[in-house]
Amino acid sequence: MPEVLNHSANYRKQSNYFAKARYRNANDPVVAAYALPKLDFIESAVPLAQTTVLDVGCGNGVFTHYLKDRCKSLTALDFSANMLAENPFRELVQADAGSLPFKSGSFDVTFEANLLHHADSPRQVVLEMARVAGRWVVLLEPNRNNPVMFAFGLAVKAERASLKSCPSGLRKLLRDCGLAIRLSVSTGMISQNNTPAFLVPFLRYFDRQFPLGEYVITVGEKETADLRVPQTSDYETRMPV
Repeated sequence: MPEVLNHSANYRKQSNYFAKARYRNANDPVVAAYALPKLDFIESAVPLAQTTVLDVGCGNGVFTHYLKDRCKSLTALDFSANMLAENPFRELVQADAGSLPFKSGSFDVTFEANLLHHADSPRQVVLEMARVAGRWVVLLEPNRNNPVMFAFGLAVKAERASLKSCPSGLRKLLRDCGLAIRLSVSTGMISQNNTPAFLVPFLRYFDRQFPLGEYVITVGEKETADLRVPQTSDYETRMPV
């Protein structure tokens, strides 16, 4: 599209990266082992079954595939035509996460996984997620405190910004965008694409909260939201750095 010419060098780099990227299918057993425990953590703070959800940066459907069975309704969005072509979900939208094509408050929950460290402006993405969310914004990002993630960020140029991703930084980002923190947890040692299947049974042990988990899950809530659902979780007071 013509407007791509006005995007930053990073945007073009990420576009090229995802145009060529190949990932495990969303229904792969390793992907299930990666995604499902993280959704369990999220559900400790967000009653997904009662909500409408926007999956921002949905990619090939790693979380879309499992969110669709856990929430009231789901829409999935990504800027990459290549990724969307691999996503079997039907309610797909191609658009930029920094300028979401929805009215304010269109969804109860906005969710992203492994998107922010690819974005030109993570803050702009979160502001847009907060705008179209009626209540909750959910971030799932790499944890630079994990040695494997740190090495991956060094090795892959398009993943380099993940070296800035940490629990305290993600909490600050949500607070700076006007959201209250309801969940902050580091967890997991299973990667959607790089973990060998034979290791999954052993790595399930790490599907719990621990400081060196590969991923950080952070849930923010609009402080003006209607508080009819309990707003705290068991993990709120045990926040990693």
